[in-house]
Amino acid sequence: MRGPIGLRAVRAYGRRVPLRAATGLALALAVAGCGGGGGGGAPPPADPPAQAPDDAPQDGLAVPDGGVARGHGAGDDGRVRVPARDSTPPLARLRLVPGGGEPAVVHRSPVRGRRAPVVELARPEVRATALIRDADGGTGRIRLTVHWQADCAGEKRRRTVNLPPSQIERIRLAPGVLAPVERRRSGRVRLPRGCRVTGETFADATNASGLESFSDPVRFVYRGSRGERIR
Repeated sequence: MRGPIGLRAVRAYGRRVPLRAATGLALALAVAGCGGGGGGGAPPPADPPAQAPDDAPQDGLAVPDGGVARGHGAGDDGRVRVPARDSTPPLARLRLVPGGGEPAVVHRSPVRGRRAPVVELARPEVRATALIRDADGGTGRIRLTVHWQADCAGEKRRRTVNLPPSQIERIRLAPGVLAPVERRRSGRVRLPRGCRVTGETFADATNASGLESFSDPVRFVYRGSRGERIR
């Protein structure tokens, strides 16, 4: 017959001790673990939530520095291998700076059926940046296009500016080649002074497999101030 339960031996901290001693030791450890002091056992304050950096990309997009191709999520060097087949067109994005302290206007692909409001330019110039992004297929080329029509005291003028200039050749990179995830091109297209100018600008994007997309165009107007200077 076994002895009284109070005399039953249990193992604690690597040696056998009576149950009463083990129970007392466990209670002492529990009290010590709850903490003392004037806080009455209150838990320590939680760490503050992490905050995104000030330069975190907006809308899922990271705009690289001028003339530099780079991207996120496709490798340390911002490149991805061109797949054998790609059925998805790239993202095309256009950013126009109207000047005069007004915020930049940003349009992206695809082209909308409903036209956005016309942007008034503060100076006789179009300052814009075209961007392409294709995280899974790589990019081939990005082009900034500006169309404008001017009325200069009854004289009509019209011009189309492509940066880079239009080419007949088809853009297509060989499968397996490393291609940038993002490219961008910025430009400043001067408009006739003293004239009323209307037009539009958009981004023409071609990925590494030759698929093309266009940003929704940004329509603009310049009302013609003869004393305006471009800085």
